[in-house]
Amino acid sequence: MSTNKKFPVAKHLSDGEYQLLLTVYANHNRSMGLEKRKDYTLSDIVKVKRNPKEKCLEVYYGNGDWWHYSAVDGSWY
Repeated sequence: MSTNKKFPVAKHLSDGEYQLLLTVYANHNRSMGLEKRKDYTLSDIVKVKRNPKEKCLEVYYGNGDWWHYSAVDGSWY
C-alpha cells in the first residue's frame, strides 16, 4: 500500500502498522452501537502514535477519547 493512499494522520505508519490500524479499527467499530459509531469514524481519528513498549498503536479521536490498538492480539483497550 503506497503512502499516498493512507489517510493523512496515518501516513507515517508502515504498511503493516497501517493494516493493523484498519483491521483493529473495523473490529472495534463493529463492537459499537450505531449511535456511538458516529463519534468513531476513520475521519474522526486525529492522531496515531506508535507505542513499541506496549506493542500497540495509540489511536486518538476528535472527541478526546483514545485507545490502544494491540499488535499482539488485535484487541483495543
